[in-house]
Amino acid sequence: MAKGYCPRQKKWVIPIREAWGLAKNQRLSPALQRRLCCTAVETGSFEKASSLAAEWGCSISDDAIRSCVVSLAEKAAELPVSSPCTDRAQRDDVLIIMMDGWMARHRGADWGKKRRVDGQERIHWHEIKSAVMYRLKDQADLSPKRRALLSKHVLATPAQTDPVAFGQRVQHEARRMGLGQARSAYVVMDGAVWLWNLFDDRFKQCAFGTLDFYHASEHIHALANALFPENKQDATKWCARILHSLKHRSAKKLFKTLAELVAEPPCQDQATLAAIDGANSYFENHKDHMNYARAAKHGLPIGSGSIESQCGQFQDRFKRRGQFWSKSGFAGLLEISVRHQNGELASLWAA
Repeated sequence: MAKGYCPRQKKWVIPIREAWGLAKNQRLSPALQRRLCCTAVETGSFEKASSLAAEWGCSISDDAIRSCVVSLAEKAAELPVSSPCTDRAQRDDVLIIMMDGWMARHRGADWGKKRRVDGQERIHWHEIKSAVMYRLKDQADLSPKRRALLSKHVLATPAQTDPVAFGQRVQHEARRMGLGQARSAYVVMDGAVWLWNLFDDRFKQCAFGTLDFYHASEHIHALANALFPENKQDATKWCARILHSLKHRSAKKLFKTLAELVAEPPCQDQATLAAIDGANSYFENHKDHMNYARAAKHGLPIGSGSIESQCGQFQDRFKRRGQFWSKSGFAGLLEISVRHQNGELASLWAA
């Protein structure tokens, strides 16, 4: 590579490296780094990214692509995007926030050991906490029972992220999405305790919480099976009446029924009593999160299908056959994937 001595700078320079924007000892240009990151994200594998890169004229190993992705992800973790999102909610918008978790395979402490014995941890499953946010007006009805999002903002944190740290990240991204200026905000989630603790800690004062209707119905069906263990038809009819009233009117019928069951149980079977007490405690904790009729009236979602779909998309990329991730490799590709999906990958090379 041609180089020369610059009298003005009083040092040796390589013009082509400066033209490509390469720092000292940097081997990949910013343009090539971005191409490799996009390729790794879209293929979901460093090995496949290497094969595809060769097709468009870049012979580079999968290890080099991994190093590129991991180093840029570390930079991204140190420099989170702070500017408002391009599709943030305005004063007349409604902001929807959904959170959930999904499982990913990581290499365990005994990964790679040739001799296998009982008790080894070759594979370790980790929950990956994730979130999706969007404006209500970006929700399009494809059919009476199917919706799609025209635009959304996603978030996912690496394995072993503390719920408190995840809550801080979600709140940060929600503010970037217009939480402080939107007309209203709604958080829709399933009944996981850690999720609602996060809601109470970060969003209770500025957003309405809604329990996912599907998860609420699961608990009602479980109670019905305990009340009618030998008559599935009666259990189905009982559920139908409760769920119809809950979805289209209010939760009054549900709580009235629960109160009656607690006061006068149909039997003294311990399993049935435990099911009644469990359902009563569960719904009592969510008594302010089940106004489904009001939500439907205003076109708001009563289910967390959007985050379920997003988790499925992440799993499609990160939980394929034969993928057993190292901690750094997974965290790196996940961070780059999130920025790429949000259209913010270029922020890693911003001046």
